[in-house]
Amino acid sequence: MTVVEAIRIAKERGFTPELQAVALDSGDPELAYRFAYAVEEADLDALETVVLRSPHPRLVFDFALVKAERGGDVARLQEAVVASGDAGLMILFAADVEGADIERLEDAVRAHPDAKYSLLFEAEMRQKGHY
Repeated sequence: MTVVEAIRIAKERGFTPELQAVALDSGDPELAYRFAYAVEEADLDALETVVLRSPHPRLVFDFALVKAERGGDVARLQEAVVASGDAGLMILFAADVEGADIERLEDAVRAHPDAKYSLLFEAEMRQKGHY
C-alpha cells in the first residue's frame, strides 16, 4: 500500500495506526507531511520525526503550521528552521506559527548576516501585533 492509498482509506473509512505506519515506514518527509495534513487523527509527534529529516526547511515550516493548528508543540520544528539559516522562514514562523518562541526567532534573525531581515522581522511583528 502507498501513502496516497493510506490517506484515501483514512478519509473513507477512518484513521487506524496501521495506515499511519505506512506513512512512517515510507521514511519520506513529504509523504509524512501529506498524511499529517490530510488525516486529522494522525500522530503528529511520530510523523514529526520523519519530517525533520527533510532537507527542505519549507516542508518543516508547513508541518509546523499543521501541528500548531492542532495544538502541538513546535519547538523542535522551530529549531530545525533556525538551523537552516533561512531568515525568511524564521520570520514566517514567528508570524504564523502558534506557539513559536518569538524572542528565539528574533535573536536568530538578528544574527543573520543580511541586516534587511531584522527590518523585515520588526515590520512583520508590528503588523501581527507582537510589537
